[in-house]
Amino acid sequence: MNWAVILMIASMGLFKSSNIDSLRENFPRVEEAATHTDRYLKKLCLEKGLEIPLKNIFIRVFKDEKIMEVWGNNHGEWKLIITYPICMIPGQLGPKIRQGDQQVPEGWYQINSVNPKSEFHLSMQINYPNAVDLVRSKNEKDPGGDIFIHGNCVSVGCIPIEDFPMEEFFWLAIQSIYAYPEQAIQVLILPFDLNNEKKYSSMTRQHPQYASFWEELKSMQIYFDEFGELPNVWMSPDGHYYILIE
Repeated sequence: MNWAVILMIASMGLFKSSNIDSLRENFPRVEEAATHTDRYLKKLCLEKGLEIPLKNIFIRVFKDEKIMEVWGNNHGEWKLIITYPICMIPGQLGPKIRQGDQQVPEGWYQINSVNPKSEFHLSMQINYPNAVDLVRSKNEKDPGGDIFIHGNCVSVGCIPIEDFPMEEFFWLAIQSIYAYPEQAIQVLILPFDLNNEKKYSSMTRQHPQYASFWEELKSMQIYFDEFGELPNVWMSPDGHYYILIE
């Protein structure tokens, strides 16, 4: 087996959750990430009333503001652990629909694989295209793929951060993945802070073609901000996001 291939997360069977030590032994960058960041991350989470491994992690990205929020939850309320600056966001505001458009996707995703030997230091892949993306890109030959949160601070459609913050995020996330393989890391990628009413009004006037789509994303942001819970997101066959209320 070529160790440079993408390492699928624990629930998908390449590694069992008890083998995080094997990950450290086989991949020097993971060992470096653990050595460099473990003490700091434990202290940071303790200050938030959390302990590692986190049972739940939620990532929220604001493209225009170029920030990535990392939220955590053990058994109580969600806490904002850290916010990372994003080096650059290629393309324009609006969703990704085809290969080569250099767009960063917008929507509701999950982390579905990790790469401890990435060309971009360390990386975690999101599951673009999802069911909504496939509907939106149905008239395109290829919706594209291979969208990662990664280090190395360069991008043609991914979410790049500096190498050291990527080590922090990777080590924090991988511990949760191995400890709680049934709990997917959810990722919400937003065009901008949709709760900023002045900006929302201005941006929807500039980009009327995205107004209804952004309204769907806005409902997810508002739900999390107001209720302190992740929304139960349903992707309809006609390519829309809905929040299911029990």
